[in-house]
Amino acid sequence: MSRQKVFCVGLGKTGTTSLKAALGILGYRTIRLPLNWKGITDFDAALPGVSAAMYTELDQAFPGSKFLLTVRDVEGWLRSIERDMSRKQDVRRDRAADRNELLMRLYGRTTFDSAVFRQAYHDHEARMKQFFRDRPDDLLVLNITTSAGWEPLCSFLGVPVPEAPFPFVNKASELDELLMRLLHVTRDIGAVAGISKYSRDYIENLAQGRNLEAYDLEEALSLKDDRRINKVIKRACAFFGGPAAAAQALNLAEADIRQALERQREHARAKIRTGHLVARLKRLLHPGRG
Repeated sequence: MSRQKVFCVGLGKTGTTSLKAALGILGYRTIRLPLNWKGITDFDAALPGVSAAMYTELDQAFPGSKFLLTVRDVEGWLRSIERDMSRKQDVRRDRAADRNELLMRLYGRTTFDSAVFRQAYHDHEARMKQFFRDRPDDLLVLNITTSAGWEPLCSFLGVPVPEAPFPFVNKASELDELLMRLLHVTRDIGAVAGISKYSRDYIENLAQGRNLEAYDLEEALSLKDDRRINKVIKRACAFFGGPAAAAQALNLAEADIRQALERQREHARAKIRTGHLVARLKRLLHPGRG
């Protein structure tokens, strides 16, 4: 049975990863919309980016949809979005143009500027509230960090509250903790930039924003199942000379290191399998080509 569409129209870095996990627990099939947003036909819910920039078009195309505006404290959001944009983006050339077009739609520029982004944040929230001013049942303003968990979201969507705890996810901070550990051990911004494949600016900003001398290497750090973390662990193992050496240097459990490596290998194998399937499908559809 098809259900009404749900669009997250908050800006990035406002708790959308937690929201995606929550919608998944509730049984919604989610998609991060490309600029050609018509792919939403086969899904129940769309995460931001395009849905934040094109909410009027989506509202017209899918009447009766529900819209979720995720928000957070602006100063914290500015720090988070600046760090995110300063990373070295692994974006293919054919996707970079789409990414830049989306940034222009949302912020009017493709590089970070604190004053411009602060104003864009406030303008976006004001436009959303104005657009739905006569339809309060169609828009939920949700602060993931301060909300009471499931209640406001489930009440708005008209679905039962699940038994599972609300998934407060912050993978970016988990990755940053791993990078801080690498910085503490290596004392080399260039080395950590090379291991992480993030820009020196990002690593420098991370180091400046935290007290590196006070970093506690004894504090427990779990390696979550995140592709970015798995990739960093793989490169860290090469840097330190293997899983055992990396585990000892970073004060991490070797079993956790090896699990991260296995997850990375499985992801690589899945990409190969997908590539083979796509190639086979192309041959079946176009037997005379290639």
